[in-house]
Amino acid sequence: MPDTVLIVEDEKLVRELVSLNVKHAGYAVRAATNFAEGLQGFTAEPAPVLAIVDVMFPGGDGFLLTRTARDQGVRCPILMLTARSDTTSKVRGLDCGADDYLTKPFDVPELLARIRALLRRATGTPELIGKPRFELGRLWIRFDTGQALTNEGELSLSDKELKLMELFVTNENRALTRTDILEAVWGMDAFPTDRTVDNFVLRLRKLFEADPEAPKHLITLRGRGYLFRRKPEA
Repeated sequence: MPDTVLIVEDEKLVRELVSLNVKHAGYAVRAATNFAEGLQGFTAEPAPVLAIVDVMFPGGDGFLLTRTARDQGVRCPILMLTARSDTTSKVRGLDCGADDYLTKPFDVPELLARIRALLRRATGTPELIGKPRFELGRLWIRFDTGQALTNEGELSLSDKELKLMELFVTNENRALTRTDILEAVWGMDAFPTDRTVDNFVLRLRKLFEADPEAPKHLITLRGRGYLFRRKPEA
């Protein structure tokens, strides 16, 4: 059974648009149109892995719903989806317990990218944190301290280098688009470009590939993005 995403939105067209695209992304949808239904949707089984919550709907608002859900022990990521773009509303939403905030009108690819990023953060890979080091052949990385043994010797990785390597390692053998990488490492409110990703990958290849011109670990997927492979193919 696919994981369930809760959508709390009283505007029919928006609810149907979001539901359709979430379903196409491989998730089951539980829809709610008011405060009571939304609160019930958080506690119904199976528990949602993520919720998309509008700010204005009958019986209450998204701020109160999010705070109430958090007070009742709900821990799934919550993405607020609303026409309010002012900073005060964004801050209030985050303070109430939301994990991200997307304003209407929105681009569907951005919505789906934010959903993927929230779910990656929620599932995470705590097994990496606190381990002595991640081995990559004779080289290694410590994700707890940022220290690494590289082709250039032992050094401290930059914050972005460390986050990018952690993203690759925790998504081994999985294709990552440049959009996935930008959102996960730099965030949707930053202003990097696809070229930024390419430059960082080139840097990591110099640090960790035996032959950066013929990489065996950080693989380019033409027209798609990148893939990390710990053990090179025979």
